[in-house]
Amino acid sequence: MNAVQGGVQITPLIFVMGATGNVGGEVARQLSAAGTHFRVGVRQPEKAPQLPGAEVCRFDAGDPATYGALDGVQRMFVLWPPGTDVHRDVLPVLEAARSRGVRQMVFLSILGAERIRVVPHRRVEEWLEASGLGWVFLRASYFMQNLSGVHRDDIRLRDEVFLPAGRGRTSFIDVRDVAAVAARALQEGHRNCAYDLTGALALNYEQVADALSVTLGRQIRYSDPSPLKFVRVSLERGVALAFALFMLAEYTVARLGLAGRVTADVQEVLGRAPISLRRFAEDHRAVWMKSDTGSD
Repeated sequence: MNAVQGGVQITPLIFVMGATGNVGGEVARQLSAAGTHFRVGVRQPEKAPQLPGAEVCRFDAGDPATYGALDGVQRMFVLWPPGTDVHRDVLPVLEAARSRGVRQMVFLSILGAERIRVVPHRRVEEWLEASGLGWVFLRASYFMQNLSGVHRDDIRLRDEVFLPAGRGRTSFIDVRDVAAVAARALQEGHRNCAYDLTGALALNYEQVADALSVTLGRQIRYSDPSPLKFVRVSLERGVALAFALFMLAEYTVARLGLAGRVTADVQEVLGRAPISLRRFAEDHRAVWMKSDTGSD
């Protein structure tokens, strides 16, 4: 809850990590749209989104000299930058935030983190649970935006969804829904709760390809390569080995039937249904359209 001083409601200062990224950027946009004053911390302030209500500060998780950006902050959106070391790049930030008076942290985690103790997200969760701070875990399922991001050119240039998930189903969620729950938790001061964030349906990738075919007006096929072929082709297309193996692990979870759990948490927090894959595809169709010149 927000504090009241002299009969006037005082809104705690919110800090957003990763505002130049996918989820952090959407959290910042939604806070701005709600008329909230907040601070974003980025390594290169000139690349931060220019949003009403946003105070931009230089902040680098790997540089303690920039931690002064946390001064005066009471609530914080936190994430684990993929590929970084939790103990070196994340936990020192959390400790610095706590020492500067931050009292609530909303952490972007992954669905099922509480059962997979080896993932970096769970290590952050465990630190927060023992920290004495208020915490909220956003345990999100697979982002729809991966289809418009990392897999964009497979769809746009080759008319295929190329990944090794077999017939397994995934409870895709739109980043906009994750950010909306984060913004609500930050604004209202939710404490000591975990939200399992999924879409309303669990779909297999043939159904995803069919939905994209309808939206784009051309046939998109689902290729189900072997794990070895997926890694080999990914490397040929310029993907780093570490990231190719990370994706393989993600899609193996789906192949094994472990990615299809559906929850009602988005509905319960936001009071509306999650964004559907069909709406996501319509909203992002331009990123998969072929050029008119045929140069692709």
